Amino acid sequence: MTLVETEERPADDQEALRAEVRLIMATEKLTQQDIAKETGIPYGTFTPWMGGTYKGDTADKAALVRRWLETRRVRARTISVLPDAPGFVATPTAMGILDLLNFAQAAPDFVVVVGGAGIGKTSAIEAQQRRAPNVFVITADPIMASPNNMLVGVAEAIGIVEKRSAWVSRAICNRLRGSSGLIIIDEAQHLSTSALDQLRSIHDTAKIGIAVAGNESLYARLQGAGGARGSQFAQLFSRVGMRINQPKSKAKDITALLDAWGLQGDPIVRLLKQIAAKPGALRNMTKTIRLAHMLAAGSGETLDERHVRAAWEQLSATNLDSDAA
Repeated sequence: MTLVETEERPADDQEALRAEVRLIMATEKLTQQDIAKETGIPYGTFTPWMGGTYKGDTADKAALVRRWLETRRVRARTISVLPDAPGFVATPTAMGILDLLNFAQAAPDFVVVVGGAGIGKTSAIEAQQRRAPNVFVITADPIMASPNNMLVGVAEAIGIVEKRSAWVSRAICNRLRGSSGLIIIDEAQHLSTSALDQLRSIHDTAKIGIAVAGNESLYARLQGAGGARGSQFAQLFSRVGMRINQPKSKAKDITALLDAWGLQGDPIVRLLKQIAAKPGALRNMTKTIRLAHMLAAGSGETLDERHVRAAWEQLSATNLDSDAA
C-alpha cells in the first residue's frame, strides 16, 4: 500500500479506526493519553481526532494510528508463540541469596552479593521484594556513582521528595528508622566508594538492613585498591556482616531451571548446559530457550537441537561446539 493510497482512504475508514481504538481502550483499560503516547501523536491532537473534530490533516493522523494498530497485531502474534518463562525458580544460588537478604533485614546488617552475570542475583532480589514488607530496590547506573545521586535514587524508591541535597540523607533515615526495612542496591558496581560509604552511614543511623549486589569490581571497591584495606576503607568494610561471592552458576542451578522449563534429554539439554556455562549464564540460557521455541513454532515443528543452535547463533557469535565437554 502506497502513501497516496493511505491518504485517500475515506472518512468512514477513519471512523472504523476510532472504533477499534475505543475497543482496545475498553478491553485493556487504556486512556487516550496512553494511546497518544504510543502512537506518537500529541495528546492535544489525538483527542480531537478521536472525537472527529480535528481540523488539521486527519489522514496523516489516521496513518499513524493504523501503523500503531498493525504493530500491536505483529507484537501479539510474536507473543502468542513465545513460551511463558517459569516464575521464580528456587535454585540453590537463589535460595542462598534470599537467606542473605533475610538476614540483612532481620539483623539488621550490611551484606554483599557478588557474582557473575546471569547467576540469578536480580531474580532473587525481586523475589525478596515480593515476599517481605519495606524492601526498597534501586538499580544503580553510572550516573549514581556520586553519593548525592545515589541518595536521590533511594529517596525516590521510598517515596521521599526532598529538594535540599544536604537533607536527603536525614530524610531517608527519618523515614526508615524503626521500619525493619531493607535497602537493596542492584548493579552496585556503579557506585563509588564514597556512595557506598554513604549507604553505610544510613545503615548506622537508621538501623536498617543494606544489601549491595553487583559484579566482581564491587567487592574490590569495598576492600580498597589491590585488596589493601587502609583506614579509609576499614570503616566501610568492617560493616559487611555476610557476603556471597559466586562467579558463575552452579550445576544444580542449571538443572533446576531446565526442570522448570520441562526440558529433558540430549542433545537439547547438553547444548543448553553449554550455554549456561558461558558468560551470561542462566539469563542467556533462558533467552535461548524462548527464541528456540519461537523458531520451532514459526516453522510448525517440535523443538529440537536445530532450533537451539539457530537461536544461539542469533544471540551470540560463540561456537557452541568449540568448548564442548
